[in-house]
Amino acid sequence: MRNLISLDSLTDIVSNSVGILIIFAVINLIHDNNKTFQLEIPLEHSTQLSPVFFIAKDDRILALDTDTIFSNATLQATSGAAASKRLFSLDFHDLLGKIDDENGISFYARDTQSWPKFNQLQKRNSELRNSISAIDGQKQFAYFFVYDSSEDGNISGSGFEAFREAREFLKGRSVKSGWQPVNSEAPANICDKRFRGGCQYLPSYLGDG
Repeated sequence: MRNLISLDSLTDIVSNSVGILIIFAVINLIHDNNKTFQLEIPLEHSTQLSPVFFIAKDDRILALDTDTIFSNATLQATSGAAASKRLFSLDFHDLLGKIDDENGISFYARDTQSWPKFNQLQKRNSELRNSISAIDGQKQFAYFFVYDSSEDGNISGSGFEAFREAREFLKGRSVKSGWQPVNSEAPANICDKRFRGGCQYLPSYLGDG
């Protein structure tokens, strides 16, 4: 009976068929409904671009006017705020500040009600959209200080979700972005890398760049 298939051969055929079906199932999952999925892994990199700073908190995004902030901080420094390392008003959207040699100017964002909500990005000629659209991708990149939604028991929204929406908006305009998480214990700060080696604000490669 040389023409009969042996039991071992039949088992091999069934096993191979099951294996092929499993492979097809995996392929179908990866290409479900003709959709492909791309992993996005952010990698910081050096750049000659200049950072434009933002704070994201409570579903809101604040563009930092560094000229105004530094000018107001200088006035506080001359009045002794820097020496005592106490908190003072920056006279800019309810931000409080503190000056020290290690961190430069630290920002404490407690009241965000005057900040624009991130959904203003979708409104033509809104303050937030104009601020972000003004970034020159050939010379600048956006850098976000991002508060977690659980900061101080906050239930009013997510700084991370606001950042993600802004990042997608920027990607559509070929503008790079970078970010770092912050909280009340490790606040946002801007310092001078000439005086502190770890003071760097870098964009990230994300997706296709």
